[in-house]
Amino acid sequence: MPLPPFPLSPSLPAYGYAPVDPAATPVVSIVTPCYNSGAIFLDTARSVLRQSLQQWEWIIVNDGSDDAATLRVLALLRAVNDPRIRVVDRSRCGLSAARNAGVAVSRAPLLFFLDSDDLLAPTALEQCAWALASRPQSAAVATRCATFGAAQQETRRGFATRHMFPHDNPLTVSVLLRRSAFDRVGGFDERFRDGLEDYEFWVRLAAAGLWGHDIAEALVWLRRKAPETYRGYRWTFREDRGAMARMRNDLRTRYPQVFRDGPPRVSGEPSPILQPHALIDPEPPFANRLQPVGARRVLMLAPWVEIGGADRFTIDLAAGLRARGCRVSVCLSRPSANPWLNELRGAADEVFNLPTFLAPADYPRFLRYLIESRSITTVVVQNDLFAYRLLPFLRAWCPDVPIVDFLHIEQEHYHGGVPRAALEYDPVIDLHITSSHHLRQWMIERSADPVRVDVCYINVDTQRWQPDPAARARVRAELGAPPDVPVILFVGRLAPQKRPRLVAEIARALMEQDVPGMFLVIGDGPDMGWMRRFVQRHRLERRVRLLGSAPSAQVREIMAAADILLLPSEHEGIAFVLFEAMAMGLAPVAADVGGQRELVTPDCGVLVPLAGDQVAQYVEALQRLIADPQRRAAMGQSARARVVAHFDQQQMIDRMLELFEQAATLARDAPRPSVDRGLGLATASLAIEYFQFREALLRLAPVRWARAARWSSAWETVRRIAEVRTLLDRLDRRIYVLRREVMWRIKRALGKEYNQ
Repeated sequence: MPLPPFPLSPSLPAYGYAPVDPAATPVVSIVTPCYNSGAIFLDTARSVLRQSLQQWEWIIVNDGSDDAATLRVLALLRAVNDPRIRVVDRSRCGLSAARNAGVAVSRAPLLFFLDSDDLLAPTALEQCAWALASRPQSAAVATRCATFGAAQQETRRGFATRHMFPHDNPLTVSVLLRRSAFDRVGGFDERFRDGLEDYEFWVRLAAAGLWGHDIAEALVWLRRKAPETYRGYRWTFREDRGAMARMRNDLRTRYPQVFRDGPPRVSGEPSPILQPHALIDPEPPFANRLQPVGARRVLMLAPWVEIGGADRFTIDLAAGLRARGCRVSVCLSRPSANPWLNELRGAADEVFNLPTFLAPADYPRFLRYLIESRSITTVVVQNDLFAYRLLPFLRAWCPDVPIVDFLHIEQEHYHGGVPRAALEYDPVIDLHITSSHHLRQWMIERSADPVRVDVCYINVDTQRWQPDPAARARVRAELGAPPDVPVILFVGRLAPQKRPRLVAEIARALMEQDVPGMFLVIGDGPDMGWMRRFVQRHRLERRVRLLGSAPSAQVREIMAAADILLLPSEHEGIAFVLFEAMAMGLAPVAADVGGQRELVTPDCGVLVPLAGDQVAQYVEALQRLIADPQRRAAMGQSARARVVAHFDQQQMIDRMLELFEQAATLARDAPRPSVDRGLGLATASLAIEYFQFREALLRLAPVRWARAARWSSAWETVRRIAEVRTLLDRLDRRIYVLRREVMWRIKRALGKEYNQ
């Protein structure tokens, strides 16, 4: 997985955090020893000042610096009119003594040791402080570390790397530590002046029965330099290969139990299966009042950012709102690999991946904290069933904040899916925003108030997605596609909803009829194995290319080389890929489902109804377009013209801001019923209990296998096999009737009583 965005990258959104009261009691004391660090110390200062948690104090211990560049930086920091920054001067005494001196004058209950050449990600202190609040049994919290400078990589060692410790040290000093734990072990041993002081400290912490846990996100950036460029602290132990072994032997003598048993285990949350009831504290563990910035401050609640149209819309909406001067905070609630997480970080002002640093029972109060800390003006629920269940809590504790949701598609196999949840939680939502008039009508037919349901199409960036002749020629050459051979593109998850098996059958039928064309399939999913076998079995390798998942930029280039988009989905709202393909000048051949006819008109594409012989209908539509290049090109031009005129991304952002204002007006003039805080707390407790129980079940192997089978196209085969049960039931009934007929006749012949 690529490294997260560099904390000081000009392309990374800068929220502009500033405290309401710089003199407020600090939550975290940052302690930084400084000895001849030079001008690079300014980078460290910038990363501290950009922290989302602004209730900190920064104690810089000048450990006898005599370098002119370092002294200039220290002079600048002394001159800053910020009561949170203090520079403490000492004669040269070494890292351990400098850190102890900083802690001695600190005031906060939490300590973070930051070296003078390292950096923090913008949300580092805030996530670490919340992680410790969420795990009160833990003495410290570490994050993954990314290195920059002479080496770029991400290290995933930490407190959880138990097999290494104490034989090796998997930890850096840059962790958030409870002050009580620091005091209990007596701070750093000041005899260590040339390195390894952190290793010795962690062994003593373990010997005291204290340990920590990790955040699975790189929030600390460690600078790597060539040894000869270090002008500050130097680690002489690196030049003595035996130093580490001597230190290890000394520690083994002093702390044999730690070397025998390893570090203590930090007790975690109760088992969600054995003890599922969630005890929720509604009060945030600390305050962090920030000055309101931006035209509007939006909190988006989403489950994840996986590969799909709804998640692409999350990223585009965040980027579009930020470009209009809004501040956008995003919270992701579900465990996931989040392949598009870095894209989201580049689009939103701040992203909190809640499962990486919070226990589920702390989600409700963290959301309340964010709303109060950032002075949120609009909460947007985006395709997240779990977020709906927390809305009564948010309405109870933050009653004045307008809540809207964005709905993409009804899912009848889920009893309506997310739109059904929106109807159930309608009394706490100010405005429902749907991606199509079709879905708006679906909501109204099921009792939604028409005044509180409006439409905003998801649209597309028509400047980014436009025909590219150079890319077309290059990609076609790479694929070996002659200029006169039409390229038919499928983009989507290889799962039953998108019907990739139908795509394969269509490709085979066209080949059997000797219709020219090359199929490109972009996507992955449970049906990938079936697709590979089908292509091999029917010798379609020259006609069908399975390209797997691809990043957005690559999809755009492949679209430039294509002529037709094929999308025979079983159900859709309006597929996001339709907007992209039409903007690229492709002629779409798609299923007539959901609201797709609101985008695809007869002059710019073909919609195929679900009824009838599906293969035959799609083959006929494709044959006509393949046989008539002029009609195909005209459709592609009309498709792009329609999208540019009516479905550009900027129009979507205009509409969304208009609807945010509409929601604020409704919240003010026709407010939703208030929710009692006790009821809000009870519903949140049930929501967390359900969430924990469900996630625990989903981690069980039999459940994973069953779900994989259920959402693969193989389920249809399983369903047909299950029909044998119906036949067996019929056979049982026939046997029963036959047995009754035989028995009453036998009893009559023997002169016994019988029932006919």
